[in-house]
Amino acid sequence: MPVDKLLRHFGLTCLPFTRAVPRDGLLEHKSFVEAHERLRLAVESKTAMLLTAEPGLGKSTLLGTFADGLDKTRSRLVYTPLCACGPFGLIGQLAQRYGIKPRRSSAQTAQVVLDELAKSDKQEILVLDEAHRLPRESLDELRLISNLDFDRTPPFTLILAGQTPLRERLTEPDLASLSQRLPLRASLSPLSDRETIDYLDRRLRAAGAQAALFRPGAGDKVFERSSGVAREINNIATAALLAAATAGKKHVDVREVEDAVFDRENA
Repeated sequence: MPVDKLLRHFGLTCLPFTRAVPRDGLLEHKSFVEAHERLRLAVESKTAMLLTAEPGLGKSTLLGTFADGLDKTRSRLVYTPLCACGPFGLIGQLAQRYGIKPRRSSAQTAQVVLDELAKSDKQEILVLDEAHRLPRESLDELRLISNLDFDRTPPFTLILAGQTPLRERLTEPDLASLSQRLPLRASLSPLSDRETIDYLDRRLRAAGAQAALFRPGAGDKVFERSSGVAREINNIATAALLAAATAGKKHVDVREVEDAVFDRENA
């Protein structure tokens, strides 16, 4: 079914369950709020922080919301998704993001980065995302920018973000030094059954829905089959809307959710 026909059928202005989350479609659930508050505390106190989440729980949405809420006249956020570090390693990649030419060694480059950040009149925030993919030597490099002389207040806030294997790796004995330098920690949890229903309604209302399109039983079934994982909720809800529209229905019942899950599992 074409998108425009699906939208007209339900009276929507846009697709409700896309990756991009409109501000009025954002559900600030319990673990989201707690993690967001810790991110703000990390910046205000210049304290390094570890943020972890299982895939699909909204880590990118959280980081985007956090970045959007910063005062750009007072803060500078550098975001690096660490899927690869290139020939210059992690420290070299960071130097390039700050417009600094890498030096002969990682230690020298790290010192230049720290010196430059120390001169800044803004709140410097460094977000290293997808850090669970980093090789051990790159994680070890992080000590070069976190191991300051005499425990001085760092010239930036480090936010190390990734999936839950990152938290597990930091328990390894040879990474204890780095782990100890990440005193603030937060994680995202799946949505509860009630939060899932609120999430469905909020996303639909933000897309122009004038009434609740998912019947209570259908919302419960979405939670059951998605386990409260936001990305799975999006996938199932979109397929269920399509199933309902194909059947000529103006709302989603349990049957359409089950059909959507069956199609996804057997496609």
